[in-house]
Amino acid sequence: MKKLTVFTFLFLLVVLTSACGKDKTTNTIALAGDKVFQDSCISCHSSGGISGGQVMLDASKIHNDFTSSKDLSAFVRKNMPKSSPGSLSSEEYDAVVKYLWAQK
Repeated sequence: MKKLTVFTFLFLLVVLTSACGKDKTTNTIALAGDKVFQDSCISCHSSGGISGGQVMLDASKIHNDFTSSKDLSAFVRKNMPKSSPGSLSSEEYDAVVKYLWAQK
């Protein structure tokens, strides 16, 4: 019985530690994506509580127009920013796409 209790405790500890790590990674990605959005997108777009440009990005429309984050990524990489498509680094595109895809 004591072994089962120790095993259960260790299992829960691993699960909780893993969950905390994912939240930290998700938050880091969200912050990076938000920064890219602020630096490179806001002159033309607004999103959620972020106001800026004239074109409002709607999360439900993003999810309706693109079947996956890969589709969204391909579009954004090819077409954005409108003034200079393809000008962001791969990491910046990844971050802003993850940020946009996570909007609900």
